[in-house]
Amino acid sequence: MASTFAGHEIYARKVLKCLPAQLNFLAAFSTDISGEVVGPAKSVEVPLVEMDAAGAFNRANNNFARPNGTPKSATVAFGDPIITGFSVTADQASKIEKRFWEGKAELNVTSVAASCQTAVTNLVTKANFEKAVVNVGNAASFVKSGVAKIAAAVESATNKLRVKFSTLALSGEYFYSLLGGLDANVYGGREAILNASIPGLYGFRKVMLVHGLDIPGFVCEPSALAFAGRGFRPADDRPYTAVRDIKDPETGLTLTLVEYPDGPSGDLSESVTCRIGAAVGDSGALVRLVAGGSDD
Repeated sequence: MASTFAGHEIYARKVLKCLPAQLNFLAAFSTDISGEVVGPAKSVEVPLVEMDAAGAFNRANNNFARPNGTPKSATVAFGDPIITGFSVTADQASKIEKRFWEGKAELNVTSVAASCQTAVTNLVTKANFEKAVVNVGNAASFVKSGVAKIAAAVESATNKLRVKFSTLALSGEYFYSLLGGLDANVYGGREAILNASIPGLYGFRKVMLVHGLDIPGFVCEPSALAFAGRGFRPADDRPYTAVRDIKDPETGLTLTLVEYPDGPSGDLSESVTCRIGAAVGDSGALVRLVAGGSDD
């Protein structure tokens, strides 16, 4: 049991280390994330992050006392929790080395992050977001001048997005084509290479890789999409060797790690689980990117 528990400790430490880089894409959206445990069919109201209008100071009525208002919000409903994991036999648990536990932790965090991304990208459709920039070109020829054209297009009178407050999300093909043509010392450096995030390019808050897109990408302000995360854990810890919550220090997303020994077989299962959901916020705050000259 000692060697098995050591494997769990290695696994847990690596999960915590990997989380921030895998979940950094959530900064592009409005979020409501906590470790609170909720059940299925529950929902939360996620406040949308929007800009407040600026005006002149009024000495007579004291503008510092701002009028009360209810922030716009999106209702995010939770379904079944997501879970991933693996099992090892007693013999494997006694022989498997540290790099196996670390490798599985990294891959399983990636799997959870992919589910989070899919929850968001499944909402980026023409039915939900009508605005589009067409004819952004094919992935093989996508370079930084294409980013400049997208920035100009989304700032237009038709699309009315503010590049400074927007994120350009690109599919894998488009992101890596762009990154391959950039000087990393100027356009993002270590963050771009390691975390698939390019800050400040042509005024965008960031240009980032988002998996699961079947379009070249999209541009959004934070109010376009809402994402919520909550905890999920067994009601009773007694059947399990270990149940622990691991909180991503950047986003606050809480994953529960569960180590479950199966008595009859002697096998040991390691699982990672949490509950997530996403919803459309402001449908006018996202512009889809279309490769061809038509949005049909």
